Amino acid sequence: MQIRVLIALGCVASAFVTAAEAQERRAPQAEGGTFERRLVTRGDEEHAHRAALGVSTGVSGTMRDTLGLLITSVTRGSPAEKAGLEEGNRIAAINSVNLRANAADVDDGDMSGALARRLTRELGKVKPGDEVELRVYRDGRTQALRVKTADSDTLFRRGDMKHVTEADMRERPVIGIGIGNGGNRRDTLGVLVVSVSDSSPAARAGLEEGNRIAAINGTSLRVSLEDAGDFALSQARAQRLRRTVESLKPGDNVTLKVYGNGQWRDVTLKVARAGDLPRQRGLFYFGEGSMMTMPPMPPMPAMPPMAPMIRGLERIRITPPASLRQFERVRVSAPMPSMPISM
Repeated sequence: MQIRVLIALGCVASAFVTAAEAQERRAPQAEGGTFERRLVTRGDEEHAHRAALGVSTGVSGTMRDTLGLLITSVTRGSPAEKAGLEEGNRIAAINSVNLRANAADVDDGDMSGALARRLTRELGKVKPGDEVELRVYRDGRTQALRVKTADSDTLFRRGDMKHVTEADMRERPVIGIGIGNGGNRRDTLGVLVVSVSDSSPAARAGLEEGNRIAAINGTSLRVSLEDAGDFALSQARAQRLRRTVESLKPGDNVTLKVYGNGQWRDVTLKVARAGDLPRQRGLFYFGEGSMMTMPPMPPMPAMPPMAPMIRGLERIRITPPASLRQFERVRVSAPMPSMPISM
């Protein structure tokens, strides 16, 4: 009995150590976490004040990752924004430490977060306010930049993650479109318009489903030909459009460069208030106030009454003919479409 008690106590202690180790291992992902921006603490206040650039990074799982870590978003007012970094740029090195993926590791899922953690470790070696030297790939070439870091606590404050109410959503600026991306070569034309709300500024300006928005107020939303098929970068372009619209006010004018029916045209429209547009069904709010919209489900047809069970057939086993057995393990699944963002 005494031996069993000691073993049980040992298992409990081991569980606590494992949890502590897991917390310690999760902590170094604050700056380089894929598609996330969060402040990670380890129960110690000094770890909250880390040097940060103000970027979110990710990988595309393609050979483009050999050029460096992909920047998926840039925090407003951050050192990265002041240095001119943009979504779609790639960080090839920090303080001469390589952040480029090895060609053999590009499609290795276990290696996808290694470079982001490396970036986090290097930032952990400097203090907020110190300069770091970055090698950044953009516009087809690599250039060196010196960036002064900031305190992560000022960039990623928990207070910024406020609760968004329905009233807030009704006051948000919108132009009346749903956007998405296909992660294919068509994204080189711009962000895909997947829906247009009735009586919206976009509808009055003649925008249609299937159009592509190549620029907003002169800011490009197109994916370069070299990055065609990079879904992460296509998604970053869609998020750039969303953030730009959210930075405006109802009544502001906005200019879009639109591709449709084989032609380019410039469209100027007036931003509306979300509450002034017809309410759509199936809206879900998420993240920083974005809306995810899903089409209403069609009504389910009535089920026919079940036929009475014939007990004499209960134990009959039906075996498919040999000619059909080769298809028994074939599973067909439809591709999962990307969910549109309504704005």
